[in-house]
Amino acid sequence: MVKVLIIVDMINDFVTGKLGSPRAREIIPNIASLIKKARKQGIPVIYLRDSHTQTDKEMDIWGEHAMKGTEGSEIIPELKPEKKDIVIEKRWYSGFVDTELPAILEKTGADTLIFTGVSTDICVQNNVGHAYFSGYKTIVPRDCTATLDEEAFEQSLKYMKNIYGTEITTHDKAL
Repeated sequence: MVKVLIIVDMINDFVTGKLGSPRAREIIPNIASLIKKARKQGIPVIYLRDSHTQTDKEMDIWGEHAMKGTEGSEIIPELKPEKKDIVIEKRWYSGFVDTELPAILEKTGADTLIFTGVSTDICVQNNVGHAYFSGYKTIVPRDCTATLDEEAFEQSLKYMKNIYGTEITTHDKAL
C-alpha cells in the first residue's frame, strides 16, 4: 500500500479569513500531527489550495475568495509546507481538475489517498469523489476535516463512506 497525504484548502481565507470558522481552526493540531508522522514515514505530503481568478465559476457562488497571489490563498503558517512537499493551486473544488495532481499521483505509485482539510462537504468530498473515480482507496480522518455546519459534516462523512467506500478514521489511526 502506497499512501499520499493530501491537505485540502488549509488556507487563510478558509481557516481565519472571510470563510474561516472555529471548526477549521480546531483541526490544525491534528493535521499538523499527521503531517509530521507522514514525513517521518516518507509519505508524500501534497497541499491543494484554492487560487482563483475573477472569471472562475466559484465567484458566482461564493463571491471573491482565495484570490491568486493574495494572502487569503496562502497556506496557514501552522501547516507551512516544507521543501519536499508539493503545493498545487486549484481553481475548482477538486484538485483533480485542470492541475498536475493526477500526473504527480501516478508518479508516486500511490494507491491510497488520505484527505484532510476544509470544507468536508465541498472540496474534501469532491476530491474524494475524483480519487474514487480514478481508482484510489480513500481515507478521511474525521478529526482532520471541518465544515461550517455539523449536520453537513456528518452527512458528508456518511456519503463518502457509503458511496465511495472511504475509510473514516482519526488522525492517530490514519497511517
